[in-house]
Amino acid sequence: MRFNPITTYAGMFAGIGAALWTMFEYAMGWHNEHLETGAMTGFVAIMFPTAAILWALRATKRSNGDRLTLKQALMCGVAVSAISAAIGVIFFYVYYTSINPAFLDAMRARGQEVDMTTQLTAVVMGSFMFGILLSAVAGLFMRTRGEAAK
Repeated sequence: MRFNPITTYAGMFAGIGAALWTMFEYAMGWHNEHLETGAMTGFVAIMFPTAAILWALRATKRSNGDRLTLKQALMCGVAVSAISAAIGVIFFYVYYTSINPAFLDAMRARGQEVDMTTQLTAVVMGSFMFGILLSAVAGLFMRTRGEAAK
C-alpha cells in the first residue's frame, strides 16, 4: 500500500498541534502554577491526533478509488501515530530540558513519581495505542464492504 501524502501531513498536524497546545497550557500557567487545570485541559490535545487520523483515513480511501480495508486503516493510523510520536518525543524532550524544566519537579511535589524517560515513553506509547484504537474503530466504520471491497 502506498501512503497518501496527506498521511505525512496528518502526522505532522497531530504532533505539532499537540505541541502548540502544550505551549498554550504553559503560557497560561497550567503547567506550573495551576497544575489542576492543566491536568484537565491536557485531554484537549487528543483532538489533534483524532482529526489527523480521520483526515488521513478519508484521504486514503479517496485516493484508493473509495476503497478502504481495515488493514489499510490500521496501517494509515500507525503511520500518522509514528510521525506524531516522533515530533512529540523531540518536542517534549526540549520542553522538559529547556522550556519548562520545573514541570517534572512540580509534578513530583504533588506526589507523582515521574521522570523524563517515563514521560517520553508515555508520549510514544500513548500515541501508538490511541492511533491503533482510533484507526481500528474508524476503519470498521469507513471500510469498504462486500463486492465493492474487491
